[in-house]
Amino acid sequence: MKLFSFLAALLLPVVGANASSLESVLVPLPVSVEETSAAPVVLKVGPPVIESWDESLDIQTASYFFTAMKKHFGSDELPLAGAKIIFKGGFYGDDVYGRTGGYWLTIGDGEIRITSRTHSGQFYAIQTLLQLLPRTPDANGEIVLPPCKIRDYPRFSWRGFMLDSVRHYQSPEWIKKLIDVLASQKINVLHWHLTDDQGWRIEIKKYPQLTAKGAWRSHIGFGLKPEQSSYYDADGNYGGFYTQEQIREIVRYAAMRGITIVPEIELPGHALAALAVFPQLGCTGGPYEVGLKGGVFDDVYCAGNEAVYAFLEDVFEEVVALFPSKFVHVGGDECPKLRWRNCPKCQAKIRSENLKNEHGLQSYVIRRMEKFLAGKGKRLIGWDEILEGGLAPNATVMSWRGATGGIAAAKLNHDVVMTPNSHCYFDYSQARTGEPNGIGGFIPLDRVYKFNPTEGVPTEFAGRILGGQANLWTEYIPDEKHAEYMIAPRISALAEVLWTPKERLSWDNFQDRMDAQYARYEAAGFNYRKPDGVLIRAVSGGVSFSPDLKDAPIVYTLDGSEPVADSPRATAGNYIVKIPEGATNVRVRARAVLRDGSLGRLNERVMNLPKAKVISTLGSVEANFPERAADGSRTSIYWGDRVPHPGDTVSAIFDKLQHAKRVRCITGKNENGGGGDRLVHGVLEMSEDGTVWRELAAFEDGIAEATLPEGTRFKALRLRVTGRQDEWLVVREFECER
Repeated sequence: MKLFSFLAALLLPVVGANASSLESVLVPLPVSVEETSAAPVVLKVGPPVIESWDESLDIQTASYFFTAMKKHFGSDELPLAGAKIIFKGGFYGDDVYGRTGGYWLTIGDGEIRITSRTHSGQFYAIQTLLQLLPRTPDANGEIVLPPCKIRDYPRFSWRGFMLDSVRHYQSPEWIKKLIDVLASQKINVLHWHLTDDQGWRIEIKKYPQLTAKGAWRSHIGFGLKPEQSSYYDADGNYGGFYTQEQIREIVRYAAMRGITIVPEIELPGHALAALAVFPQLGCTGGPYEVGLKGGVFDDVYCAGNEAVYAFLEDVFEEVVALFPSKFVHVGGDECPKLRWRNCPKCQAKIRSENLKNEHGLQSYVIRRMEKFLAGKGKRLIGWDEILEGGLAPNATVMSWRGATGGIAAAKLNHDVVMTPNSHCYFDYSQARTGEPNGIGGFIPLDRVYKFNPTEGVPTEFAGRILGGQANLWTEYIPDEKHAEYMIAPRISALAEVLWTPKERLSWDNFQDRMDAQYARYEAAGFNYRKPDGVLIRAVSGGVSFSPDLKDAPIVYTLDGSEPVADSPRATAGNYIVKIPEGATNVRVRARAVLRDGSLGRLNERVMNLPKAKVISTLGSVEANFPERAADGSRTSIYWGDRVPHPGDTVSAIFDKLQHAKRVRCITGKNENGGGGDRLVHGVLEMSEDGTVWRELAAFEDGIAEATLPEGTRFKALRLRVTGRQDEWLVVREFECER
């Protein structure tokens, strides 16, 4: 398939190009791009002439400039002769001058001029220049750059990406590769998740046991096969860790590329890896083991034990010495209170500190760590659960359960980073079918582009929103190529909505400009998701198609057969296809027709009807209400707000008696069952009257299904929990096949 044959021409600047054609290769889009009447700049292979005014070009920036140019052209012989390259500090327009990261890039009359009052602005100007430069000279051995003036600065100061290196380890070399890609998109924060239940990845010299034992688990875990990774020790244990020297090098490498690394050391929950090494730090004394699966575990740090605080302070002493970042992330999320409720030390701490309850105890832990970090010149940041029991005085909140926690924190005059799982969780799949493993959920490229960190935030508190961040949790992402696929191209969409002025954002325009960005991913050897799929969405009376490749025709079928070149087509402007009235369980399959005439990847969706009212003994997380478990779509979910207990139920009650050949209930974060938050111990039941129930099937791998005798009628279906569950519960859909 010659998917990229059409991309090369988009990367060649044209003399006399107007602003529109110049912009066609830029991601994220600058504040403004203006064509000028100056003469084009013509470059040939040879030594550059570089001038720096006001000592605005330091050794680090100069070193990066030459390193980036050599990597871009794949050679030490740089086509940079023929023009002066000028770095200038100081004043050049009020709106740029007053913003960190702002710059002017002007090209013309024999000069490439970068003007910025900050080194970060110079760095971002270099990124824009790299996007304008083709990778090879033309037939005359020249590179011709159109005359232009680019004025630019970021919309938000926090443009972040979170990498989970705990659930699955990545090599230092790959992390540098990731940093290069993030930097090219003007991402400026790498939030590095280094400790959790499943491993301790950072060397702490005072406690070498943390990495000698806590960095390894007995199996790759998460239901994955050992051959899906190569990170094992001599005894076959899975894992790895980063030495302090490796961390210093990665931090230095990132800083040279305009990226600050924010470390995350989890507390008071998600602590099994540490407890496995030091069981005396838990409420029960153990024994504990490094986790082999995801979810939320009851065993956490004992908040009533002073030895815990001494341990954590020792850890942070070394952490803050490694990371210059003014922020240190402490997690603070998903901390069950069961052990604290039954722990004499924790209950004594609640009394001695005049706390109301265990939520107050969690707040006490966070406040105490904030005070310690403040003494080291650092600011504490944590997930939005740190709001529970009262927010530490100067804490910054990272809002992941929607925007609600972030808005609440902003109203309390706390700084906020928005990272809602509705738009920013890159471990969620990018399409409904045909995708590699993810934790579940569905966040396509266009949904990321719709992310607005200040949406719903009252105007008077919008200044508290520092920006946004994408998160890549790696429970089901064991290798680095898989991680790359989940990151790109969604990181480009996130980068643009965090950098580009809101009024300049355009999904259609972004799609056009992504052609050039896909080619850059190719050149970087980064395993991005190629634009050859189709999103199939339910609409009233049918489905609508959204091709990854803008305006691509769609071939489709409604009978489950595979679409071929002469199958029915849907074209741009007419992507909606009606489903025959009265039809149920229609299997829609579709493929995009690519620009070279070949067909893209196969995507499908089964339309499952009828719909029902859903009643649950659990609450719900954010807008993931119970009715979403019977709305005809596996992509929407009902997400319970706690760990379910034996006897908990989720019931789908129909308006009238139903008949079906087969019924099923699908749970878990993967669309076809499994993943995190699936039902482990439970049964699917049926009732003719909604009162008397009979068991149909037990849940296996997150799914329960049963074939019904002909003539069977029923009023309701029910999921019933029958045993202990360590994770929360996601119910995707009750389905009926007629």
